[in-house]
Amino acid sequence: MSRRLPIALLGWLLTLPAALPVHAQGPLPSGREVVNKFIEAMGGRQVVLAQSGRHTTGSFDIPSQGMSGVLDVYAQPPNKMMARVTLQGIGEIVSGFDGTTAWAVNPMMGPMILDSLQAQQTRQQADFYASLYPEDQITSLETVADTTFEGTRSYQVKVTTAWGESYHEFFDRETGLIVGSQRTQASPMGNIEILTMVSDWRTVEGMLVPFKSVQRTMGIEQVITITQVEVTTVPDSVFVPPVEIRALMKK
Repeated sequence: MSRRLPIALLGWLLTLPAALPVHAQGPLPSGREVVNKFIEAMGGRQVVLAQSGRHTTGSFDIPSQGMSGVLDVYAQPPNKMMARVTLQGIGEIVSGFDGTTAWAVNPMMGPMILDSLQAQQTRQQADFYASLYPEDQITSLETVADTTFEGTRSYQVKVTTAWGESYHEFFDRETGLIVGSQRTQASPMGNIEILTMVSDWRTVEGMLVPFKSVQRTMGIEQVITITQVEVTTVPDSVFVPPVEIRALMKK
């Protein structure tokens, strides 16, 4: 599941970033050095490449609004993904990538085929090996600061993609693990700023996986808590878009 949880299916919620104090700068490791340490901390490149697929289940909560729901995510290499959040009082918010088409369905806006930046970001989230920062996706990694992110001394790395987008990720100086990111997410409501914090890393089939993710939404926290990550081969049928999306694809 890597540290990239299905942000695209939640893109209709607005978010704000947090202030980040910067420490006095000394020599900084290169962005690739920081990322390589992260890959080793997860378990190593070969552990990531060895996994055949994943099924992740958990919960999605907005405590301040008393909202809760169930999270269900399937992923399969090289780049197939289907993610569903079922929220009480709202219904199902579903998104996916079938290897070619990025799509989403939610009760607020109905079925949509994603394009432009939305499609690129969904494609990246669906990439089973995105945590290896493949060069066909990532053209530049630049360490820009030694800072504190949500109480953790971290290296701040500017990530630039092959499609020209830039965002920042933060890596624990001691453990090497990623602790969060700050990124502009494309959504049907326009571009929104997302601050994500990840934690509670646990070993699954030799690979460390974050079991908690928090996204801040204009003072409101969205909390994703993973209950199980199963390493398994997922049937291709899981990634077939729903009927309403297939109808749009025909058009």
